[in-house]
Amino acid sequence: MSWGMFGKRGARRTAAAPIVVLFISVVTKRMQTLWLARHANRQDFADPNWAATADWPDDPGLSPDGVEQARQLGRRVDALDVDRIVASPYLRTVQTAHHVATTTGHGVLLEPGLGEWLNDDWFDDVPKTRALTALADRFGSVLPSSAPPCREPAYPESRHRALARLGATGTCLADRYADETLLLVGHGITVQGVLHGLVGSDVPDPGCPLASLTKVARRDGDWTVSLRNDTSHLENGTRAPDRLA
Repeated sequence: MSWGMFGKRGARRTAAAPIVVLFISVVTKRMQTLWLARHANRQDFADPNWAATADWPDDPGLSPDGVEQARQLGRRVDALDVDRIVASPYLRTVQTAHHVATTTGHGVLLEPGLGEWLNDDWFDDVPKTRALTALADRFGSVLPSSAPPCREPAYPESRHRALARLGATGTCLADRYADETLLLVGHGITVQGVLHGLVGSDVPDPGCPLASLTKVARRDGDWTVSLRNDTSHLENGTRAPDRLA
């Protein structure tokens, strides 16, 4: 007699051989990228006498070479897969963001919390700047925002308070648009302040060149700087560090 499928006791073998299943745990690390840009060259940097006869001396726009810098920045940003552009509401930052957006096809949101340091050594009073509605009328890329400002600057500000305000604004925007890659366009102190808020107050401050890019990335809640003050996209990139303040 052939035992075939039967054991010696005559019972049919119905139990399958044990199968070992290996469960591989895959942890997807959440990552977010913020690009930080300083505005391009401003009119009063190119012409020191400009403010004496200007209607808006506290709110200069871009110089002609600054416009070209902003366009060069736009061509660089076009390759970065940015989802959203947010800018300080000063004319020079809005113009910079607008030229970037013209290249990339994005709109631009304005955030007062990214604005200039209200240093009473620079301003005798709250600086006179354009209304957000006026900026939206002038620049087609500027979008209305249904979200409240992350922060509102209060004159006067110490450097410490300005950095705290900018850091809180950067954190607010990163959390508000947590699934997006952002470009924040601001001032020299904007870049340092946002890094203070995201990375920590011990981040070095080497200054910030005009129209430069800084990259900071978050993975599992921790932010690290992976690129700082890059001006390789500018034709005059080697001279950009001359204006670090």
